[in-house]
Amino acid sequence: MTKLLLAMALFFAGQASAATVYLCKAYNGSTFWAQAHCNTYNALIERIETVADVPWDQQIEQAQRSRDRAVGTTNRQLSAAATGQYCDRLASELYEIESRYSKGQWQPVSVVNQDQKRTIAIRSELSRNHCSVQ
Repeated sequence: MTKLLLAMALFFAGQASAATVYLCKAYNGSTFWAQAHCNTYNALIERIETVADVPWDQQIEQAQRSRDRAVGTTNRQLSAAATGQYCDRLASELYEIESRYSKGQWQPVSVVNQDQKRTIAIRSELSRNHCSVQ
């Protein structure tokens, strides 16, 4: 009995074929999924996804999940890069503030107070974002 079920599963798995769906972008900026090439609709291809040969609604769901996974990975990578730039900018500002006082130049009390508040805020942001300061 198990051999029969295994044989049926392999048979049906072999019968499954793939379909291609296109994420098209119209000239007005809207996007839509299509089974035919985007130029059929006077639109540009935004993305091409290969999905199982199932009903259209399920193909769209599969394609959307695949797109979301890919976009999520890209956003995490961009987010890491943006965080690195943010950390660099904070570290640079902190260095600039500290260098004013390391040179021994006189600063008005109002500037010193603002610099102290800003230094505390910068150090807090650096810590919150897990930035390393060299």
